[in-house]
Amino acid sequence: MNEQKKEMTQEREIAILEGAIKKFGYREQVIVAIEEMAELQKELTKWLRSKGKTAGLLEEMADVSIMLNQLQLIFGDPVEQEIAKLERLEGLVMSDGD
Repeated sequence: MNEQKKEMTQEREIAILEGAIKKFGYREQVIVAIEEMAELQKELTKWLRSKGKTAGLLEEMADVSIMLNQLQLIFGDPVEQEIAKLERLEGLVMSDGD
């Protein structure tokens, strides 16, 4: 079959994420988010030990990213907190007093 992949637009992504939350429920998706973050932690440890193997790491990063997007839909957009933390980090990395 010659099926074309549909473009992953922001609207399509949100519809998928909202569909998962509706189908499985808030509680279950929070549990999955916790599990995915633990799997990323495991892959990061493997990466440190193997000096560069990234296949599993990239997959787990994608899973965590998807779950973070769902958590944003569940709990709200943390943009204000992100900006404050980025500005604090900017102060640390841009200061001349290294």
